[in-house]
Amino acid sequence: MIIAASVLYFNENKYDEVLELLKKYKNIETHQQDIENGKMVITIEAENNKEIEDIEQDFKEKDFIVDLAHFAFHFGDEVEKVLSGGEVPDFDINKPFTRKRLQ
Repeated sequence: MIIAASVLYFNENKYDEVLELLKKYKNIETHQQDIENGKMVITIEAENNKEIEDIEQDFKEKDFIVDLAHFAFHFGDEVEKVLSGGEVPDFDINKPFTRKRLQ
């Protein structure tokens, strides 16, 4: 399980559309919001980085989303599993997470 702490930048005049977009994701929680400046802190829970990339792609297709910047990741018990010789989780290390300019 990955937990990504991210900042979502959006057109401040389209706040209602942003809320509607976020409602379709049960794995995204909103935290701090600065509506006047078009940004909010969100967390994303995902099984692997492909799930996060799919969310990024969906956001990229929306003209009211300006950017999505990931600032921290927590890999939970997955690190312990790898260190103890267990199965390596389905993380694609060839596609690292980076800040992506969406427009």
